[in-house]
Parts: sequence; structure tokens; C-alpha cells
Amino acid sequence: MIYLIKEIVSAEPYKLKLKFNTGEIKLIDLEHKLLEWSKAPDSKFKKLLEPEYFSSVKYNDEIESIYWDNGIDLSPNVLYDMDLIEV
Repeated sequence: MIYLIKEIVSAEPYKLKLKFNTGEIKLIDLEHKLLEWSKAPDSKFKKLLEPEYFSSVKYNDEIESIYWDNGIDLSPNVLYDMDLIEV
């Protein structure tokens, strides 16, 4: 199945509550992944470790996904398949 994000329910530092096209709402904690992904000296993921910037996540209704202004976007399928907490 192809998963799409229908809505950002809430965003707080390192956690996103997202509604998927399945009707499910999932709370995704990205803190550990962001720490892992930001290890490279030139990683754009370092910016997402700033709580205020992380919370500035935006929704793109054309591709039904999320993104940040620095060019980072995360695949809905990857987010859906992560070890998540269903709400």
C-alpha cells in the first residue's frame, strides 16, 4: 500500500502527530533518527535539531507529504513504517 499524509495534527520538538490516508493518526518520535542523520558535518538534518525549526514543518497537499524550508522532506511510507505509536 502507498501511504500518504493527509494532515499534520501537531508538531512539537522531534515529534509529529500525522493523519494518514488510512485514517490512522500516528505519533512519530524522530529524535533518535535526527541525531543519527545529522552526524555528517554538512547534514541538513542538523537544522531540524533546533526545536523551533523542527516545529515549522509544513504540509504539501500536492504530494501529500511534509517538508521543511531547508529542502528536507520525509517519505510518508518511511514515516508510516517507522516504529510508531498509534494514537
